[in-house]
Amino acid sequence: MKGIAHCSMTKMNYAVPICEGGITMIDLRRLTLEQIRAFVAVAEHQSFTNAARSRMRTQTALTRQIRSMEDALGERLLKRSRGHVEGLTDAGQRLLPFALKILATVDDAWTSLQRPSVSGRIRVGIMDDIDVGWLNELVSRFRASHPDCDVRAVSDFSARLERRLENREIDIAIVKQLAPADAAPSEGVLRREALVWAAGPGFRSDPDRLLPLVVFHEGCAYRRHLLESLEAKGIRSQVVYEGQSYANVLAAVRAGFGITALAESQVEAGGLLRLQRLGDVDLAELGTVEIVLRQAAGRSNAALKAFARAIELHMPEGAASAVSGFSPSVSQFIGRPAPGGQSLVL
Repeated sequence: MKGIAHCSMTKMNYAVPICEGGITMIDLRRLTLEQIRAFVAVAEHQSFTNAARSRMRTQTALTRQIRSMEDALGERLLKRSRGHVEGLTDAGQRLLPFALKILATVDDAWTSLQRPSVSGRIRVGIMDDIDVGWLNELVSRFRASHPDCDVRAVSDFSARLERRLENREIDIAIVKQLAPADAAPSEGVLRREALVWAAGPGFRSDPDRLLPLVVFHEGCAYRRHLLESLEAKGIRSQVVYEGQSYANVLAAVRAGFGITALAESQVEAGGLLRLQRLGDVDLAELGTVEIVLRQAAGRSNAALKAFARAIELHMPEGAASAVSGFSPSVSQFIGRPAPGGQSLVL
């Protein structure tokens, strides 16, 4: 069989030859795009940890996707040694070009439907205090596939992006906010997951000393929230490292400067450990992180709607949203001003 027999946005219906001569065929009908994207990410990064980070998932969730894919195909796709990826098996090497073609075809199909009628200006704000490599790639692809759109991006902390939206310096932004764990999802939510305590693999707390904290800059709600949570538990602490970016905070925690609070998927993907107790003291629950699409009041055009749709299609599936069964649609919120609420903007 040559080329593409059939493609849908959720399930793939391909038959890919694995053996020379096309005698043995692997049926891909049961695979999802997320599984294929996970396989390609591992093949490109040669690492579960880095692939999980690029897909904005936990390493456990990504590993589970690969194993379910291998079980469905009846073939091992990766060479593993003590949990590490040493390369692709023969089956994996033969499957990879087809997987890349499948993803490219889906992207091209979406682009061909959007390109004819999309033009306009988009000024995008991208939060700087979380690992969003996928979003930077999306902006780059969107610019390339929509030449009539003038897309410009700025990176900043979520709170500052909110102010830029209010001042109409940007048109649309992806920001994060805190919300109670039992609260209903806010409008425009792309993803929800738990905010948890995290520490480096070698971290040890000393009950006779102040608990060392690694935090973002002054004014960040993460910082205020975790300080208030520790105070409520009677745990004395001090800030020993202030970072201006997600990468800096992650590096400091890995190095053992202290503990911090991160979205659950970032903990394992960043090579950190989730911390639930300090000696005999249970650490306080920190609530839920929401990644939210915001736009400036009164801004709505075809370009903004197309960009929101692109985010819907390419946003990595989050473990928390998958568990809750929440399947957001954000393009419907384009054209509305940013909603108010009780959530804390980070």
